[in-house]
Amino acid sequence: MSDSEDGYLDDLFIMPDLDAGWISVRFTPPTPIEAVIWRIQEHVTGEQVAAGAVRPSGNAPALFSAEIPGFRPWSVNEPFLYELVMVMHDTGGSGHEVHQIFGMYKYEARGKRLYVNNKPFLVRGHIRGREAHDHPNLEGLPEEDYYEKSLLATKSYGFNFVRFHSKVPPESFFRVADRLGVLTHIEVRKYYGKYQKERELMDHDPVLIKPEDWRETVLRVRNHPSLMVYCMGNEINSPGNNTQVKAISELTKRLDPTRLFIDTCARGEYDRTGVDLDVQHMGYFCPFGRNSEMFDTTSNWAIFGSVSGKEMVSPGKEKRPESSTRREVEQNFPVLAHEIGHYVALRDLDRLDEKFGASPSEKPWWIDELRKLRASKGLEADSAELVRASQRYQSIWWKQCIESARRSRILSGYHFLQMADTDRYENGNGILDCFDDPKHTSPEEFLKFNGATVLIAELPRRALFEGEAISVPVWLSHYGPPREGAAALEWEITGENVWLGGRMPDFELAEPGLRRLATIEARLPRAAGARLLRLEVRLLGGGDALAENDWTLALFPNRPEEVPADGLAFHLDGIDVIRRYPQMAAAVGAEPQGKLLVASRFTREVLEHLRSGGDVVLLYRVPENHDYSAGREELYLPSTRGRFKGVIWDRGHNLGALVRDHAATRGFPSDGFFDFHFHGLVDDCDKITLDDFPGSPAALIQGVDKASRDRFDVYTFGLRELQAEWTMRRFAYLFEVRVGDGRLLVSGFNFTGVERHVPEACGMFEHLLSYARSDEFRPETAVSPEELESYLREKGSGRRIVERMMTQYWQLDEEPLESARYWKESEERIRAEM
Repeated sequence: MSDSEDGYLDDLFIMPDLDAGWISVRFTPPTPIEAVIWRIQEHVTGEQVAAGAVRPSGNAPALFSAEIPGFRPWSVNEPFLYELVMVMHDTGGSGHEVHQIFGMYKYEARGKRLYVNNKPFLVRGHIRGREAHDHPNLEGLPEEDYYEKSLLATKSYGFNFVRFHSKVPPESFFRVADRLGVLTHIEVRKYYGKYQKERELMDHDPVLIKPEDWRETVLRVRNHPSLMVYCMGNEINSPGNNTQVKAISELTKRLDPTRLFIDTCARGEYDRTGVDLDVQHMGYFCPFGRNSEMFDTTSNWAIFGSVSGKEMVSPGKEKRPESSTRREVEQNFPVLAHEIGHYVALRDLDRLDEKFGASPSEKPWWIDELRKLRASKGLEADSAELVRASQRYQSIWWKQCIESARRSRILSGYHFLQMADTDRYENGNGILDCFDDPKHTSPEEFLKFNGATVLIAELPRRALFEGEAISVPVWLSHYGPPREGAAALEWEITGENVWLGGRMPDFELAEPGLRRLATIEARLPRAAGARLLRLEVRLLGGGDALAENDWTLALFPNRPEEVPADGLAFHLDGIDVIRRYPQMAAAVGAEPQGKLLVASRFTREVLEHLRSGGDVVLLYRVPENHDYSAGREELYLPSTRGRFKGVIWDRGHNLGALVRDHAATRGFPSDGFFDFHFHGLVDDCDKITLDDFPGSPAALIQGVDKASRDRFDVYTFGLRELQAEWTMRRFAYLFEVRVGDGRLLVSGFNFTGVERHVPEACGMFEHLLSYARSDEFRPETAVSPEELESYLREKGSGRRIVERMMTQYWQLDEEPLESARYWKESEERIRAEM
């Protein structure tokens, strides 16, 4: 369709040939036309660059070509637009004009990489479109202003591409994207329904897309230079042998051979043909620790099978379950990562309440309901800090996720989920709020890892020991304009009484792409105490910082022999302290009388020690939280298995933590929030719930729970939207309480790393021992021994709060996607406790 003053041609197509510097124009006159006088002009200035005439033959399709001398291509950095004006004269001599804006572009999948205008291109995309990933025009702006506000933010945060999930955007969006320079991916197959059950019905619909609907869409949008990808839809099952897909692919290449075609975003077979690129699910892991390389593996693509029926996984001899052979899956196309960075944070309910009060849109029901839930959990006083804690955790995962994807040697880009929150309560994973305003991360900070030129330090660990020799590869992901002259790399590691640094000159930035630029090697100094460090890297050229980035590290002393062993008794299951502290051998299994008892679960002995006025450090870890076949604790402290990864959509319950300024926390380095040096403590921990703990003690390190329910609960279990048992819980990683004359310090952190010399586990372990033996150990909250025992016994004999289906998958952290077996077993666990 054309932008027209007096009319339009529904099949007008201006097809650029960037290499030849000309365009071909095809159209069918709506009525017999005697002659067409045409001109090409710059859209903004109106300056004419070419002109001519053509005489159509009746109502037959007309075709003409035109050279555009000295043309300027359309690109995301310089979205230069031309305009074709055609004056059509009919046999009576009268005429009308047709205007069509266009650009000179070339989109190409070449081997395993994407090219735009013959230059390697990295898709830095975000998602909107479907109601689960978008929001209406809440401010009542003119439609183009609504899209302009969003796309200006898109560009300011470094994105160059928008994937419309299950939607084709309106003409107003394309006009703004053409003008501002943002590439677009459309999906013609629409989702419907609110919950997963409607999605499952759609998955079994035999008709994917009607060819006439596809044809109408292509004809309507194909003249917009911002359009890059035609896609049939999201997560279509088994497209490789589907005859409908083949027909749509062939139809697309006839209607518009200048764009890229893909059948489905994710779930497509790795060896199918007929597509130009692929969008593959890289797994619901988080790229850190043992999953640091998740964006460099193709193994999980095997889940979606092979069009030729190749066996993806073969069982071992005699089909024994403990062995198998897994096929290494090939990369056959340029690949984009599907829906990454979808980490949730708490909403700022008070700010949203004000913004909806000033807007013409009705305030969503969930704002007041979540405020009621917050009050019922006693979280009102800390609500602002808990929001900040969750936003910090969201930010560090965004950075880690995008840097890991950019460091991938497989990927040609990513689809980030998502740019803005929705006005539905469960989707708080946007950089912007549902009014398209920034929430907590500035464009300047985001551009450090999402700009055109980015430096990436490969850091699979962030907690380090003194004296440790480190080797840090530094990658350059450069997709900006070529720069003349050489650049220099500078780096430094700084902290209290710590400075290390270096410089290397002569790096060229002429060619775009990914390369390993250098390796930083350093030996960390001796540390008087645990402290935070900052690694900063800069690429300097012509006196300017071409790129700069930074990461937080933590440095810990490594002198286990200096930890005093006197006055201790260890009753720990699963933590062999003697491996790191041989001087503790006599304390392991010792009688606790008169000593500081360090235990891993509540026992009669622990309770008696407290009752007699003794002190206990409880490093709480119980088998039932980690092994579903384990027996139930008789004295149970409500808790759940934790992971050091963000909530992914509605999988999980970790939105970071608030580290309070307290004597019990000051010996462990932090800026008041979680960062990656907490990884070894939090991953596979026992996160404690204080919702109804006697005396309501404050958490010294308070975990932030999500506010949204698991989407499967609504129809699988018939539950309502908000569920207090599984959301906004008062989580604690560390708290203390006086029990009669005794003192109790409880941590749910994972201290199994002590025997493996994990720096953060050792650092926290040594600090808590020191704190518990000091005069600063003075709990403010008091409960009686009888209250505590009664509470623990009641919880031990009562119903367990089993995490919901999606969160159980998140806790297991075993598979890139949920398997059929997983779904069955997770539902069974929930129903067993109902």
